[in-house]
Amino acid sequence: MKTLFFISIFTFQFVSCYTPNQNYEIISNFQDYEIINQDEIRLEKIDLTKTFDNPWAIEILESDDLLVSEKYGKITFVNHITKEHHLVSHNIPSLKVGQGGLLDLLVHENYLYVSFTKDNGDGHYTTAIGRGEFTFPYRQVNNFKIIFEAIPYFSDTKHFGSILVIKDDHLYASIGERGQGIIAQELDSHAGSIIRINLDGSVADNPKNVSTILPELFMVGVRNPQGMSISPNGRIFISNHGAKGGDFIGEVVGGENYGWNKIGWGGTNYTGTKIGDGDSFSDEFMLPIISWVPSIAPGDMIFYSGDEFLGWDQNLLVTSLKYKLLVKLEMRKGKVVKKQIIFKDKIGRLRDIEVNSNGEIYLITDEKQSYIWRLTSAQNNR
Repeated sequence: MKTLFFISIFTFQFVSCYTPNQNYEIISNFQDYEIINQDEIRLEKIDLTKTFDNPWAIEILESDDLLVSEKYGKITFVNHITKEHHLVSHNIPSLKVGQGGLLDLLVHENYLYVSFTKDNGDGHYTTAIGRGEFTFPYRQVNNFKIIFEAIPYFSDTKHFGSILVIKDDHLYASIGERGQGIIAQELDSHAGSIIRINLDGSVADNPKNVSTILPELFMVGVRNPQGMSISPNGRIFISNHGAKGGDFIGEVVGGENYGWNKIGWGGTNYTGTKIGDGDSFSDEFMLPIISWVPSIAPGDMIFYSGDEFLGWDQNLLVTSLKYKLLVKLEMRKGKVVKKQIIFKDKIGRLRDIEVNSNGEIYLITDEKQSYIWRLTSAQNNR
């Protein structure tokens, strides 16, 4: 995608060759979705001798081995077959404050990558990313090193993001705009962006505007993205929290801008006032593929792959915190063609989702006493 940039001092302004659907027929109401036949699924709790306190991420190591992070700083190894579990020793300097804490986990080539909330000792906080050596039997993280810190730090304790994916030896991470609104348009801040760095934290060859001050910036104009997944054809998509309405799913494209908070993707401020000039969308900014009004508060998401659920292959599964539901989106050529609810109001506020090599689905909820849940097909004999 070629992009023509108009330069300002600190604002990411451009005219894109991206051609949106002029009718903007992307606003969706989950209350209109069909709920699949509940006799077709089996949802079961993984019984352990412990629960999890506001877990954020679940990461699959092998088909039977999992990691779970908790905002208060714990990382737990779990074998869901033997029910063995142990705490992972680490020295990650995370801090539970507001919406922040120990956040996402990603294991890649004997490293554990972690996103977390970090303070500067003066009542200001940011989203940071680090990595440490992590190998079998998965009992400790060694030689942990911070490889990225979003700047600037803020006293506000909300909208940290943050989710991680690796593609083509680059680390992509979502950084929330920390409740600062228009700062998501400013190029001297990581807030409200998708960043891309090399796996060791060094600067990647990202799309550049001559006024770009921070070379880690890959895409801007987001509010609080808490989900990210790579599609079967290698494209990266995020879930993003709007304000009152306007939660969306959209593609991550280098050099592009989703427009926060000049536009609101169909939503309004929580007080009911308009966002920016009151436009839901604009030809000036990239469009999402779907935007929810009312908001569903999406957590993480994943493109399904596996043999457990026939007909679900390549469908996007999206968790919802606010309405405690799991949504299935069937996509063709980058468009959503079918929307269904897999289940609703069964296990709490859905935070993260993973799929193992057998196609079994694992979920965690953001609650004080949370469990790991496994979703399988009732059509398979067990």
